[in-house]
Amino acid sequence: MANGLTYNTAESTMLIFNVQEKSDWIIYNRYVQRDLELCKLLIEQELQNTKDNNEFAFYILGLIYREEGKIKNSYWCFDRYYALNPFCVEGVKQIARSCLLLGRNDEAKKMYLEAEKMCREPDTKVYYNLGLCYLNLGEWDKSKEYFNRTIQLSRNQDAYEKLASIFVMENNLKNAISVLISASKLFPFNTNLSVDLGLLFMKQREYDQAFNVLGNTLCQDPENPKALLTLAAEMQRNCGYDEALSKYTRAVTDLSECSEAWNNIGMCFFGKQKYVAAISCLKRAVYLHQFNWIALYNLGLVHLYTKQYVSAFLFLSTSAKLNTNHASTFMLIGPLNNMNDTRNAEKAYRKSIEIKSDNPEALINLAILCVNQGRKVDAKKYVNAFQETCLSCSPIDKEIIELGKQVSDALEGHCLIDNETALE
Repeated sequence: MANGLTYNTAESTMLIFNVQEKSDWIIYNRYVQRDLELCKLLIEQELQNTKDNNEFAFYILGLIYREEGKIKNSYWCFDRYYALNPFCVEGVKQIARSCLLLGRNDEAKKMYLEAEKMCREPDTKVYYNLGLCYLNLGEWDKSKEYFNRTIQLSRNQDAYEKLASIFVMENNLKNAISVLISASKLFPFNTNLSVDLGLLFMKQREYDQAFNVLGNTLCQDPENPKALLTLAAEMQRNCGYDEALSKYTRAVTDLSECSEAWNNIGMCFFGKQKYVAAISCLKRAVYLHQFNWIALYNLGLVHLYTKQYVSAFLFLSTSAKLNTNHASTFMLIGPLNNMNDTRNAEKAYRKSIEIKSDNPEALINLAILCVNQGRKVDAKKYVNAFQETCLSCSPIDKEIIELGKQVSDALEGHCLIDNETALE
């Protein structure tokens, strides 16, 4: 693959230059034969002989430096080449490419726009790279324009993928799906495209389409980890824990160091009420990625179910520090604090409601806390908010609704509610 790419580069180099000098032929042959160290020595000697006046030598040296990852050196060589031949579009394109690789997107954009003006015919590489520049600069409309130009003139898979990604960032899933469908027809054996398409169908809740696309992907590539994980996550969402675990087990051989995969496996065991296995998998997820706040939150949740309240509090507190905008984390911290510290428990409930105002669990637990402190007015306020949430929100757990009735009865009868009720 690498050699094929090099030969293509060499062939295009021959089209750019009319190589006549014997020294240039020797440099060219060494470059094609991949004897790069000797090639660089020959170039150094040639530049000394010509007093840095050989554009071909600078061009080949720039290509070699780029292959070696020395982008700044490569940029310098192409800049010298451009100085010797300012009317050659290839010099402009190579300088622009170096700027793009160096992250100097604005400068790269200007050079590619100059190259576009100099080109006698439409150049798809220039269009694609301009699309990248505008994408990196956050100018999505211009980026889409150039990616569209690219795919109109050539079968460029990367341009399709980039165009779809922009539509996803704009939350325009319909257009993203349309682009990926077109790409899948042109590249039917590209499993990455089909997996991305399946994911978008799932986001649109078009599950039949998603399973059809992902199923076809697995027919082509039975061990495709991305497709396996996507299907497993959907099965897990529908409580098909055994089916999900079988998919995760197949995928985890390639993703044994993937924190997210171990997090999902742990929650499958949690769904099967195998808490020891769940904790073991979730701890592996945290070990692989110490800042995985979701895995830490799930560890807190599992420890809460197993009544290991101190451990639950530690994991949930760490998760809350990593992600301060997850309402459920503070909702679970509240009852843990409530055992000994009602002040901090109330702060946790309030934080949860601040993040998500229609949070029925936090509202009713805060109402319980107020009832037990004798703050009847505050308790009524939270009970009313809870009742409004129950009417406006999606179906709420029956146990939560029943707890709300108990709190309402307690307010009428001025009785206390045990803190353990809120926790359970």
